[in-house]
Amino acid sequence: MTSRIAAADHPSLFGDIDAFVERLESEERYFGPTAKRNPKPTRSLLAALRQRGGFRMAALDGDRIVGLVRVDGAGELFLAVDGEYRGRGIGTELGRAAALRARELYYTRLVIRSTRRSRAVRRVGEELGCLVVDGRRGRIELIIDLADSEQTA
Repeated sequence: MTSRIAAADHPSLFGDIDAFVERLESEERYFGPTAKRNPKPTRSLLAALRQRGGFRMAALDGDRIVGLVRVDGAGELFLAVDGEYRGRGIGTELGRAAALRARELYYTRLVIRSTRRSRAVRRVGEELGCLVVDGRRGRIELIIDLADSEQTA
């Protein structure tokens, strides 16, 4: 990974966050096997990344945001990486950094909600040691227990 991770809730970064989300919104939507490996973020995910509350962290390549994670007050984790940078471990590094920060803020667990088809989310979850809970209609929850010190080490 060539990027660095930084806190992203300073007002000076709000324009950069908007530019990052706009780049994700303009990505073409792919279907079939390609979509499983490189999924375009959903509208609800992009809306959640824009919201304030909880905390956000960004992966930066120079001054450009190439990945963003937000953890809301309830411990739900929202994560997206720029299409050009996917597959390089940036999502995992953001997830790891968010889990460490969440532990410092006394969160006890984090939850990532996704679909069973998303290989990228599953890969991040596996790297972070998530418990996978199958839900209805093809949905899954990836749970990070922050009380277990090995989950984010």
